[in-house]
Amino acid sequence: MPSKNEEITNDAKTLKKQRKARTAFTDYQLKTLEKTFENQKYLSVQDRIELAAKLNLTDTQVKTWYQNRRYD
Repeated sequence: MPSKNEEITNDAKTLKKQRKARTAFTDYQLKTLEKTFENQKYLSVQDRIELAAKLNLTDTQVKTWYQNRRYD
């Protein structure tokens, strides 16, 4: 019978395997994100939702891209 620590480790490995693959942004998506970022470093929730819809991305993908871009 596995110990509690082994069970937690196995659960963590399972969660890592379920992680979504990285988004491969298209040139259009990247150009649009960069242009929008030049004009506005922070997006409101509504702006983010609209941009995500325009680019056929999720709200979370846009949010993450912006967060990563700000720390470049």
